[in-house]
Amino acid sequence: MSNVQDANSSFGNSTIAYIDRLNGQSVRVVAMIDTLPIPPALQSHLQQTWRITRQKLAYFRRELARSDGELQQDLEVLHATLLPEVISYQVKLGAMMIADTCPDQQYLNEWKSIWSNFDLD
Repeated sequence: MSNVQDANSSFGNSTIAYIDRLNGQSVRVVAMIDTLPIPPALQSHLQQTWRITRQKLAYFRRELARSDGELQQDLEVLHATLLPEVISYQVKLGAMMIADTCPDQQYLNEWKSIWSNFDLD
């Protein structure tokens, strides 16, 4: 899994920029889920998981934007510590579902390209 320094380094340690990037990647994931030839129950599970993730990212972003001073610093540390681990878990879970149910490697390759900045091995 990626560590906090790796995940935030290209964003100058800006947690809001990091959340924005994750949101952009999750938009691509949501669009991709509709094209996956996987069982409806798995597709529904992935859709719900990423819908909730996007809602949480939006909440985190608003929470950071509204805060200032020490509270903002505390929230940045909290989010920088938790977000990479949570997203990495969801990315790996999605990759496993796709690998186990899609015989066409194209879908797994597309998934991996969306999340190329996370370790999927």
